[in-house]
Amino acid sequence: MKYTLVLCALLAGSALTARAQTPQLGRLFLSPEQRAQIDAQRYGPPAADPALAPPPPPPSPPPAPPVELNGVVLRSSGRSTVWLNQEAQNEPHNRLARDKSGAAGTLTLRLSTGQVVLLKPGQRYDPASGTVTEAQEAQP
Repeated sequence: MKYTLVLCALLAGSALTARAQTPQLGRLFLSPEQRAQIDAQRYGPPAADPALAPPPPPPSPPPAPPVELNGVVLRSSGRSTVWLNQEAQNEPHNRLARDKSGAAGTLTLRLSTGQVVLLKPGQRYDPASGTVTEAQEAQP
């Protein structure tokens, strides 16, 4: 009986040590870098992260509408009123220039780009094409 107890104790002890020393299999096939390389060769490069992509450029602003000088009134006091696109513009928002004869009537129009355009009554400036035409010619 002692022999069986000793044998059981030895078997129990060997079972515990066998569980405590479970052999590790380790890496079975490849490292993560090698797997990524094989996947890249098989499926192509990984898709770009949309969060890292640069944003699309903003759309260009629409061209400014044409500007038509409908009329000019110069008072005896020296103050003037001009009509642009059927809207009255009082001083100091307008600047009238004098032509070669010395008569006022040409409007100096400064655009947001810094460009200066001279318009006479009845003329239209189209910012999209950069041309000045007679208003009657521009309408069909």
